[in-house]
Amino acid sequence: MKRLALGLGLLLGYGQPTDSVEAVRFLRREVRRLCRFEGRAPLTPGGRKAEAYLLKRLRQMGYSPQTQRVPLSVYRLTHAEAQALTARGWTRWKLGEDFLPSAGCPPLQGEWPVDTLPREGYAWWVPEPHPLTKVRQLAREHGVALVLYPTPRLTGSIAPEPDSVAVVYRRGELQRPQQVRLRIQGRLEWGTAANVWVKRPGQRADSAWVVGAHYDHLGRVGSLTFWGANDNASGTALLLLLAQRLVQKPPPPYDVYLVAFTAEELGLIGSQAWVASPPYPLARVRGMINLDLVGFGEKGVAVVGGSDQPAFWERLDRLRVQQGWNVPLLVRPNAPNSDHYPFREKGVPAVFFYLQGGPGYYHDGQDRPATLTWTGAYPLLRWIEEVLYLP
Repeated sequence: MKRLALGLGLLLGYGQPTDSVEAVRFLRREVRRLCRFEGRAPLTPGGRKAEAYLLKRLRQMGYSPQTQRVPLSVYRLTHAEAQALTARGWTRWKLGEDFLPSAGCPPLQGEWPVDTLPREGYAWWVPEPHPLTKVRQLAREHGVALVLYPTPRLTGSIAPEPDSVAVVYRRGELQRPQQVRLRIQGRLEWGTAANVWVKRPGQRADSAWVVGAHYDHLGRVGSLTFWGANDNASGTALLLLLAQRLVQKPPPPYDVYLVAFTAEELGLIGSQAWVASPPYPLARVRGMINLDLVGFGEKGVAVVGGSDQPAFWERLDRLRVQQGWNVPLLVRPNAPNSDHYPFREKGVPAVFFYLQGGPGYYHDGQDRPATLTWTGAYPLLRWIEEVLYLP
């Protein structure tokens, strides 16, 4: 409650207090709902529930949402357990705290001796971090049974297929055991997931804006759930709030497409599919705004794709200044780290907004709704609204 009170208190300095408080309540509610869907991984029951929920919410707002089916393959880790033998005997490693299989770790079950050098039939205890590409290469060359790789933080990911080398990340300060037992199960699945989108018609249809946020996350690894509150239930919730507010306002000058992308975590697959077959000519898109990781804001705003698009960025940033939102800015060049990137590759002006701050939970089981403060969400929302109503 203290964190919520602080976040709401900070927001009262921007715009109308009632409007900002109601906005944060909306965002908190939507993130809680989205985080009920078991991590929202593509091709999982949670991913399908999230898609259905977005369609329902957008219909409730008065839209006629559309879907774009995207073919995918996803390798799902369904079970993971590990034990280690030390001088004190066998002890269990905790999933997500002591160890975490890599996203593409193939199924394995057995018991192996441990060595700090790559040896055939052994578990290779890599003493300190080295480039993983080199580690995987050496493991293949020496017939290593599995790689136990050190990392200061256990963060997950998702893969389209299993790897040829079993890599298990371990907490860096763990004591090296004499032997390890592991049981890891996974399966490869094929199917389709959907981009969900709506159009808010504008006064003119000769150009349009696109605002997007990915709704997928990592799902589950055995008993460990990756909730994905900040990444990216937060951006999806802000997209829903923007959708609701747009139908309550006069039509914007130009059409606005609001897109909830799937399969960002698999490699921007949903946004790549969108730009490959857009419902509106990309040459007439005025710009694309991508929302990802927007649940905090105590340390300001980061803008990917701002510094290498000076004219486009300056036009957007001028509205922030006019709005009176004096906030630390980190303006970065373009990077392939979220769903703005396929648009940039097609020549569309695009930026990726994320809000800085918070405890730093990312791709782990701690990224939960209760950790979000929403400090910068309302002023960011108002900024985006100003952009969409540019003449």
